Amino acid sequence: MWVQEWRPVVGMLAFDLISAVMTALVKKALEQGLDRLVLVTLRQLVATVFLAPIAYFKERSTRPKLTLEIMAYLFFSAVFGAALSQYTFFYGLQYTTATFAITFINLSPVLTFLIAVVLRMEPLKVKSTAGAAKIAGTLMSLAGLLLLSLYKGVPLTHHQEAAALSPAAHHADGSRDSSWMLGTMALLANCLCFSFWLLLQTRLTKKYPAIYSSTALMFFISTLQGGALTVAVERRASRWMLTGKLEIVTVLYAVS
Repeated sequence: MWVQEWRPVVGMLAFDLISAVMTALVKKALEQGLDRLVLVTLRQLVATVFLAPIAYFKERSTRPKLTLEIMAYLFFSAVFGAALSQYTFFYGLQYTTATFAITFINLSPVLTFLIAVVLRMEPLKVKSTAGAAKIAGTLMSLAGLLLLSLYKGVPLTHHQEAAALSPAAHHADGSRDSSWMLGTMALLANCLCFSFWLLLQTRLTKKYPAIYSSTALMFFISTLQGGALTVAVERRASRWMLTGKLEIVTVLYAVS
């Protein structure tokens, strides 16, 4: 009984650990020149190759028939849950820090809850304990987000050097602030995309309960989407070449 109760908690902690390591790896790879679109496309391609055989053999006798409606759900799931979600996260990560980015995505449950309430997919029971807790948690999360995004505290190290910045350094600091806000907006877009994807998944899993097959199809469609966008934006073939060990490890690990 104790194992059954704690298994979801252990699973979530393991997921958080994997995500933290992935974020640090991606941040380092982006700093070394790995293209964001190439990373998204290759990540989805490797994930498709890995999961497609598992989905085929595991669900070949239980897989429902694909319809136009289900394909539409899969297409938009690929757009929001894979292509746009990853690109906006990697974009925000490049202009902020790994710690900030992985902390910022905790806003996703708040946005999912708000969108679900607006679309009447989830009732808002203000008078119940659970409803009051959700509202309080939402307000606290939004307050924490504003504090994390807008407040700039005093430096903990090299305080004297920071106080003696030249005008050129102050200008550079202003540019960094602009890049930071740009990265923050990209991370906010990532949270919105992820929230819409979660809401889409609630509908998709009811209409197409073959989870492995739907995920593999979503990976495949997002590979085509990311590949088409990458080819349109980046024509140089050299950008597709993973030359460093860090880039190869990042793509393979990111699939996890």
